[in-house]
Amino acid sequence: MKRIIGFCLLLGALSGYGQHKVKVNAATTVLGFPSIGYERPIGKYFSFHIDAIGSTFNRYHNMPLKFLIITPEVRYYPKTTQTGFFVGGHLGGSTFHLQKYNYANSNYYQKGYNYMAGISLGYVYALSDKFALEGFVGGGTIQSYYKGYDSTTGIRYEDADKFNKSGEWLPYRGGVNLVWKI
Repeated sequence: MKRIIGFCLLLGALSGYGQHKVKVNAATTVLGFPSIGYERPIGKYFSFHIDAIGSTFNRYHNMPLKFLIITPEVRYYPKTTQTGFFVGGHLGGSTFHLQKYNYANSNYYQKGYNYMAGISLGYVYALSDKFALEGFVGGGTIQSYYKGYDSTTGIRYEDADKFNKSGEWLPYRGGVNLVWKI
């Protein structure tokens, strides 16, 4: 109950300042990975954006495919209208139970978490006073901590004491958001 009251108070405090935007990533949602976002100004040229994306699948090609990624981001807009070009810096995290791309065509899958740090570039095109389109791409470093399993036996295939670790530099964000200004 305390969390619900705290959340309501936070929403009330946020609603008293600036133009709020609620977003749905049409590109990823159509592919079965719904993504929702929220953005609000925090200054003349800056905004705070946060989004979450997850999998609606439990399995894909007989392998697990479950994940949730949450990415908070601070964006800079050269225009005070917070439309047009923007660049953002983000630090996000995820939890996953899936087959990593470099294990395709094997019986191995991974279960763990990661954090991501990088930049996004995008453009917001206003359709009206209430609606806009936002195209964006982003990437950076992904640092993963996971345990690897063989799907046929359920036994770990690697011998790390706690978690196996991997790090990559990849493009990992992108899409077309439908934006509603509230």
